Parts: sequence; C-alpha cells; structure tokens
Amino acid sequence: MTQELVTTGITGIARSDVEQVSARRDEPAWLREARLAAWARYEAMDFPDPYDEEWRRTDVRAMTFDGLKPLSASASVKNAAELPAAVRSAWDEDAVAGRVFQHDSDVVHIQLDDELRARGVILTDLHTAAREHGDLVRKHLCQAVKADEWKYLALNAALWSGGCFLYVPKGVEIELPVQLSTGVSTAGLALFPRTVIIAEQHSKVTLIDETVSADGDGKSFISGAVEIFAGDGARVAYYSVNRWGGDVYNFNTVRAIIGRDAQFLGVAAGIGSKMTKMRIDADMPKSGARTDLLGVTFCDGDQHFDYNTLQDHVGDHTSSDLQFKSALTGSASLVWYGITRIHPEASGAEANQTSRNLLLSDHAKASPIPVLEIEAYDVAKCSHGATAGPVDEDDLFYLQSRAIPRDVAEQMLVGGFFADVIDRVPNERLRARIVEAVLRKAGGGVPSPSFEDVLSA
Repeated sequence: MTQELVTTGITGIARSDVEQVSARRDEPAWLREARLAAWARYEAMDFPDPYDEEWRRTDVRAMTFDGLKPLSASASVKNAAELPAAVRSAWDEDAVAGRVFQHDSDVVHIQLDDELRARGVILTDLHTAAREHGDLVRKHLCQAVKADEWKYLALNAALWSGGCFLYVPKGVEIELPVQLSTGVSTAGLALFPRTVIIAEQHSKVTLIDETVSADGDGKSFISGAVEIFAGDGARVAYYSVNRWGGDVYNFNTVRAIIGRDAQFLGVAAGIGSKMTKMRIDADMPKSGARTDLLGVTFCDGDQHFDYNTLQDHVGDHTSSDLQFKSALTGSASLVWYGITRIHPEASGAEANQTSRNLLLSDHAKASPIPVLEIEAYDVAKCSHGATAGPVDEDDLFYLQSRAIPRDVAEQMLVGGFFADVIDRVPNERLRARIVEAVLRKAGGGVPSPSFEDVLSA
C-alpha cells in the first residue's frame, strides 16, 4: 500500500494538551519538562522519507487525522460488568498475578497479588509510578524507546496517559501472567499508551498486552510504546494481542534490552485495526542473551499491516529465532521487513528468521523482506527464509473428500498453517484464544472448528 497524497497528519492536538495531561496527574517537574521537550521535537520533526526502505510501503504522510481528542476521562471500575460492552471482552477472567485495565485515556483498575507486593513487585500506572518511584521511572522512561526516533514516538512521549509500570525485583519469579488490557470506546480518540517493564537479575515475568475496540466507533489514532529491560539472567515474555476495531490506525514500537544470559520471548498477534505499523526490536548487548520473536497475523478486507523487526546481536554467543506467519484474504496487504544484524564483536552468534504468508484470495498481497547484516567473522549460524502462496488445493480436496465443507476445510488448513508457531506460545489459554480469533476471522465471523479439530487436520 504505497500512498501518494501528502498531508499534514494530525490536527486538533496542541501544546496545551500536553500541559493538561501533566497538570491533571500532578506530575513532578522533571516529567512535565520531558513532555514539553518531546512536544518540541514532534513539532520540529518531519515525517519519515517515503523512499526509506522501512517506510516506503506505508507512507504515513498520506494519513490524515482531523479533530482528534487526546484525553477522555473514565471512572474506576471493580469488575468487567462495570465497563462499556465494547471493551468488556478485554477483561480476562483467568487467574493472573496482576491486572491493569486502561479505558480510553485512564487506567481504571489495578490489582496485584498481595504476596508479590510484599516481595517488592510494583504494578501501577505510569503517573503514579513517576510520583512514588521517581528515580526508578526517570532512569528507564523513554530510554529504550526514545522520543527522537520518529514523529509519532515524540508525540507519544509528550502525551502518554495512563500507561503501565511493572517492576520485578532481583530473583523474584512470577509464575502467573500479568494482564494489561486497553479498551477504547470513545470515537475520534487519540491514544498514547506507554508500558515500562523492568525485570531485575534472575527474575521472571510474563505480560499479556491486549487491546480492543468496537468496529464503527469512528476513526481513532493509536501511538504506543513498550520499553522492556531484562536484567542479567532474567526471563521475560511479552505478548501483544491486537484486537482493535476496523477504524483504528495503530502505530506501536516495542523494544527489549536483554541482559547477559537473559531470555526474551516476544509474541505479536495481529487481528484488528484498519492499519497497523509495528516495530519490534530485540537488543542483545551482552553475552549469551537469547531472543525468540513469534508473529501470528490475519488480515482481511482492506486491512494493511506493516511489521518491522530487528534482531540486534552485539554480545558474543547471543542467539535469536524469528518465526512470523500471516494469512491474508480480500484485498488485504502485509509487509514484514526484518533485519538480523550481527555486529563485529558478536562472535559465536546464532540467528534465524522465517516469514511464511498464506494468500487466501487473488487480491491479497504479502511482501516479506528478510535482511541479513553480518559483520562478524565467527558466526555459529545465520539463516533466513520467506514465502508467500495460496492454500494447497490438494489438501483442500482431501478434506472435502471426507465430507468437510470447503469453507470449514479452509479454516482448518489456516489453523494448521499457524499451528507450529502457536504451539510455541507457552500460555495455554492465550494459545486457544489466538486460534479462536484467527479461525473465526478465517470463517468470516462464523463459529470455527475446535482447537482439537485444527491440530488433527
């Protein structure tokens, strides 16, 4: 999807909105100054060059957002029943170690296991964290995902509201996941979510980050940032589950800085939004760091998804594996532009990247672009692969010969296509939810085959 029209981008947001966000939260002076500095960067920065490889298939200069509202107040809630119906499904009733729910611009619910709180775990919104844990927040906020990277990240740094702050002390292992849910029910909202995860040495944590809004609520703009700091020997898993409605333009940047012998699992499940432009970076500056990046996306209608990934090997004997799978139908389009970079000092590095794309219509288009940048002489292994093609008609014929209707057979093959990636998701409940969402979309919204049917296909 290459756009030609050049426009001014966003209207209706001003410096006074930045001041209002800070004032209504009684933020410390250093944070207010940081916001205003980010706003100045936003005003001074141009949009990315549409001929730049990372941006030439999604020219954001062609996207106009008029009269957006950067703030929408929401009342606190105690349970899902108190939420608007449009966002209620993002409240996961499964057992969790903690939960943060953001409705529009405000965090409306926070809970954390008492034992974890007693062991020093912090789970709160970013405003509260800045007031109560200022030194810790100041050390990490906008340090992994910086305000000067591009125009809409500067806007996020200036206008983030609500947000999630998760701190896990050294040696603390959280077995159950932490659930972060963001729901939008206000039409024409500009939302700037920001998450900071700090996992100290030899700690363990999983965060499930799910977003949802109803279709037909009016054009909304999202610019999000997730900053992950995994200390030496830590194990961090981050799941992004995008179920935005069909009128949402979603920009999101996730970056993990991974310590010595630490492990990072990043999973991106893309189902919703009109347009998603998502960047996922794994920075491995220290020896022995390990990264696994998994992607599951389904695009239909005229959806456009654009993913950029970076596996950045700096430390010696670092390793990474990327597996991205996408299915497309209608006139949907998808871009995956993935870089594996192995620096000169990254001796013994091992890396792989694989992108597989299933085209379910003649008009769907996938553009997988793997890139290897190898500067080290002593590399253990470095490989890549990318494919795009239709469903195998022989497989469809076989299933139909067993009295399975064609549409159900196609759903089952889609599920089988994704199965090897989804099977690598450790959280069983989340695996089942991703499968259900993908198969329901593959069936045009009709009930889907069971998980067991998919795995046995």
